[in-house]
Amino acid sequence: MRASLVIGMASLVIVGMAPQAPAQKLKDVLGSIIYPNDARRYEEQAHQNGRPDEEHYWHDYGEGLQKQNYPADARQHEEEARRNGQPAQERYWRNYGEGLRQQGYR
Repeated sequence: MRASLVIGMASLVIVGMAPQAPAQKLKDVLGSIIYPNDARRYEEQAHQNGRPDEEHYWHDYGEGLQKQNYPADARQHEEEARRNGQPAQERYWRNYGEGLRQQGYR
């Protein structure tokens, strides 16, 4: 009985120390790509390395990010703050929207 307990514990330790699967690494990369400019950088890198399928993937991914209309949401919040007489909030949303545009959002 002790032997099976030791084997079970050793198995858990080994599984916990195993390197991440490639799919998990891809998920980690995708989770960190939140700006269109990042996707464009990966697209260009794939082009330079002669990987057309990957290049196409990053192009589509970046296009999808650009279709998200976060700057319009920021403008809406900025306008709402202006109407409500909240200059600090208005300034915050103006700066936030500008930051999004600098990251490649339209």
